[in-house]
Amino acid sequence: MAGAAEPLAYTLVVGAETADRDWVEATLLRGGLAVATASEGDVLATPKLDPPRLVVLDDCGDATARLVSQRRLQLHPPLIGVPVLVLAYDGDVDSYSAAITRGASGYLVKPVTPEELVTVARRLAGWSLAPDHTERRHRLRRPMYMKVQLHLRSRGVRTDASLCDASGSGCGVEVGEALAAGEPVRVVLQAGDANTHVGLGAEVRWSLPGEGGRHRAGLRFTGSTAMLAAKLLGFVRADMP
Repeated sequence: MAGAAEPLAYTLVVGAETADRDWVEATLLRGGLAVATASEGDVLATPKLDPPRLVVLDDCGDATARLVSQRRLQLHPPLIGVPVLVLAYDGDVDSYSAAITRGASGYLVKPVTPEELVTVARRLAGWSLAPDHTERRHRLRRPMYMKVQLHLRSRGVRTDASLCDASGSGCGVEVGEALAAGEPVRVVLQAGDANTHVGLGAEVRWSLPGEGGRHRAGLRFTGSTAMLAAKLLGFVRADMP
């Protein structure tokens, strides 16, 4: 593997040795991340691999092969529980949704800007380092990056937000305005910039000021939404193609 870094402190970029993979590596390095690169075969042949904080699956193949590769990496013992960010040229809702329902933490459509790639990678790689993240939280939740729209029912307002993390029972969001504890919301999932028209009912548990004038909020899924959310967000194993 090229560019080995300190154990437990690096992002692992997995894919064939192509110009795309070289660009991803260089971009993440410029963004301040420690990076190692490897083919899928090399990763799976290394049983004592130092676990990275993030796996970036850089893919140039078709959707079916990409999903199989994603699942193999997720089941490789050193990578179990490590968030996976998928980079692919397929920008359709089905490809995006298939990766997320099978446990990916994020999906970016190529060509992606350096700024977006670095921002998302740093968010996912740094999630486990947050001081309030306990071992139990790590077992039950995973970091995510997904654009959503929040419908604030009591205000009659719709506002853009993004998922920060999720479990089968709730999620964390970053949003531009403060939310009120107990406030009912509808979380409409997006596949990149496309609206999936899938909405999840939820209730605000807490809301705190974040960075740059934005706010962090914890939501609890309500009613039968929790079962649907668990499937759509990859907490119930989907059948492989």
